[in-house]
Amino acid sequence: MKVVVIGGGIAGLAAAWGLCRAKAGSVTLLEREGQLFAHSSGKNAAIYRCVESPQVVAELGVRSAGLLDELLGARSAWLSADGLLLSARTREPLVPLAEVSARVGIEHEWLDQAELVRRAPAIAGGHATAALWVPGGGVLDNHAISTALAREIRACGGRIELGHDAASVRAQAGRVVGVESGGELWPADRVVIAGGAWASQVGATCGAALPLTPVRRHLVMLEPDALPAPRSPTVWDAELGAYFRPESGALLSSPGDAVPWHAADPVADPAALELLAERLAQMAPSLASARVRRFWACLRTFAPDKASVVGADPRVGGLCWLAGLGGHGLTAGVAAGELLAKCIVGESDPLLEATAPGRLVATPVGQSLGGAR
Repeated sequence: MKVVVIGGGIAGLAAAWGLCRAKAGSVTLLEREGQLFAHSSGKNAAIYRCVESPQVVAELGVRSAGLLDELLGARSAWLSADGLLLSARTREPLVPLAEVSARVGIEHEWLDQAELVRRAPAIAGGHATAALWVPGGGVLDNHAISTALAREIRACGGRIELGHDAASVRAQAGRVVGVESGGELWPADRVVIAGGAWASQVGATCGAALPLTPVRRHLVMLEPDALPAPRSPTVWDAELGAYFRPESGALLSSPGDAVPWHAADPVADPAALELLAERLAQMAPSLASARVRRFWACLRTFAPDKASVVGADPRVGGLCWLAGLGGHGLTAGVAAGELLAKCIVGESDPLLEATAPGRLVATPVGQSLGGAR
């Protein structure tokens, strides 16, 4: 079996790695840029947050941690586990996250306001009165993860081809036959669309677009008067969506904005700085007037139900997806790659139903529609 994976971000690398690991056949990854992780996978806040809703994202996040331990040899090789504080004005917004954590087996602890402020002094005077402490959260090493995935793909005989723009997926008689790039056809029995914000556009080239929406989000490097200690936890306001964590002698923060965008590298909007200041004034007043070192924008891509899209397309035989990872790509992507491989080689997994592309199209998915066969 010949498989072509489109995209060199975390989704594409995880898909190719999962397929190579499952010995699914010959695997070729096509990336249009001259490097891997060129877009969202390399421009994010690198936060490992497995406490998420919907639950399938949390389950993939937990699975990913185990797979990354195996891939890199130790948790410390890919994660600085300094902890994650999910804060809110009251317990109510945090209850669903605590319930997911309990069901999935994620270690967590309720904190009151006094303990929250002790662990994150910057939020003193803010609106939070409760928090969930997640000791297994922290900061990912994106470079270590991408390097390890690429190394293992090549070690298993997979190919990574940079500078190859996948212009279209070619299909005949309702089944994929390959991917066109630069006027050349790369023959394939299976095509995996893992192109992030561009995924739906690629699917449309063979009549199989999905309702995936890229959104623009800003990241800001702040220089407050008093920096948290270097190994301080990430603080994430569950209501506002804003967060901050230490980074390179500064504070990496985001207002948690999510403006629908087109599939193109977004230009940073200074209005995001005003939004961040407004949200920090509620969340961590001492940071609201911090100096801005620099800021930039990146894309996150979501399905309507916010769950990842992993599996076989019911409309075109041999077409598969690993997309819609939202802001959870580095947290959950490696397990999504393993899940995709299971779909393609015909193994069962309860998470495949929750992530199936067919939930987003009119045609129902049934056992007879296994495009991965």
